[in-house]
Amino acid sequence: MLHVQQGQCGLCSHYGNGRPDSRVVQIRSSHEAKEDLTEACGHPKHAPLHLKVTAVSRCDGFEPAKA
Repeated sequence: MLHVQQGQCGLCSHYGNGRPDSRVVQIRSSHEAKEDLTEACGHPKHAPLHLKVTAVSRCDGFEPAKA
């Protein structure tokens, strides 16, 4: 398991393409994620790229997910 910190994708509102499933909710509450888990990045600037990112990825478009 990886520890997810503030500023990383797992805690971003765009992680999971804006539709958090139970895995994304779990990451946000526990701040831990499996090393091989990837989710879509729903950031409008990156949408045309159809990115899949890990919970510990980062970018300048980070926006904290609502609690």
